Amino acid sequence: MRIKVQLSVGGQVVKADVLTLAETKLGELTDEEIEQAIEINIRSWADRLISIEWEEVPEDTGQD
Repeated sequence: MRIKVQLSVGGQVVKADVLTLAETKLGELTDEEIEQAIEINIRSWADRLISIEWEEVPEDTGQD
């Protein structure tokens, strides 16, 4: 099974890919289980791509 995925930031697609799930692994799964397997694969794909960095910025108190 091939699944097309797109990662968007601010409404703009920044990455697109096609994930492949082996049909043999999906064989006897229910539709719900297949959907869960797809979601797990998409989350794993996104986790490999996304990195968010942050740091605290001191507030400007207006006092010199």
